[in-house]
Amino acid sequence: MPPSLPPSAPKQGASAAHGLAASARLGPKEESVFWRSEELGGLELLKATYITHTFAPHSHDGFALGVIERGTEAFRYRGEMQYAPAGSVVLVNPGELHTGHAVQEGGWTYRMLYPELQMLEDVAADLGGRLRGTPFFRTAVVDDPDAALRIRALHASVEQPASTLERQSRLLAALSLLLARHSAPHVEVSHSGGEHEAVRQARDYLEAYPGENVTLEQLAGLSGLSVFHFVRVFRREVGLPPHAYQIELRVRRARTLLRQGLPPGDVAAALGFSDQSHLTREFKRRVGLTPGRYATSAGSFKTGSLDAP
Repeated sequence: MPPSLPPSAPKQGASAAHGLAASARLGPKEESVFWRSEELGGLELLKATYITHTFAPHSHDGFALGVIERGTEAFRYRGEMQYAPAGSVVLVNPGELHTGHAVQEGGWTYRMLYPELQMLEDVAADLGGRLRGTPFFRTAVVDDPDAALRIRALHASVEQPASTLERQSRLLAALSLLLARHSAPHVEVSHSGGEHEAVRQARDYLEAYPGENVTLEQLAGLSGLSVFHFVRVFRREVGLPPHAYQIELRVRRARTLLRQGLPPGDVAAALGFSDQSHLTREFKRRVGLTPGRYATSAGSFKTGSLDAP
């Protein structure tokens, strides 16, 4: 068993000893249920139906892997529009910006897994052969009924009473099949030139100081580019203008702070949001849950009241 899939003692008050789940109603006939399973190495899982909800461009620190159960989801990924119909499997790599919206009026229903990079690296190392190294999924949407079945089976074991052994085994089975059939070692593409260096410097600064009220002049000044040149280069290489990338970083950092138990109001203040409602709005656009619901699902928010869904 890979070290990222540790057994854990049952949590008091946790459903089936695998962590807490919370349901957030987003709109008429829209619903999302989110779990964080400590016995599966902190794996996050989502089951959701979205109809009018549209995801803003966002990324994940780890992978986003799932199956579409009903309807069709459309999302922009790596510069192209992707369409995931019912039965298809979605494979999104860490750090890749993507969106998400319904194609039909009835929306779409899906089940997602969010394993960290280390978890897939451990599974790939056990598989050996050509999969050694950092896994990389080259295709965002694949037709693989076996993989879809394994993802559903894993979700079912988390929703219903099951042993730790069963859940860990089903997770390993799902990840092993996805890696064996659809991944390859990731080859880093080297970049050169002053423009890429300007973007790297700006991203490093924003990541180091996510709560700072930084200006375009400050970011452009790091590399000596004019403001207008800097904005064009940044958007071309990152896929977002600097302000939107800053919000994306803040939301990703907010997830970490919420899991650590910091109340949403304090998170908003720490990360430079104008107030808690600003955090809630941007967080929900990218995660599909309010900060309070996310924190409750992760089993970390102990005090205060829940945000309205």
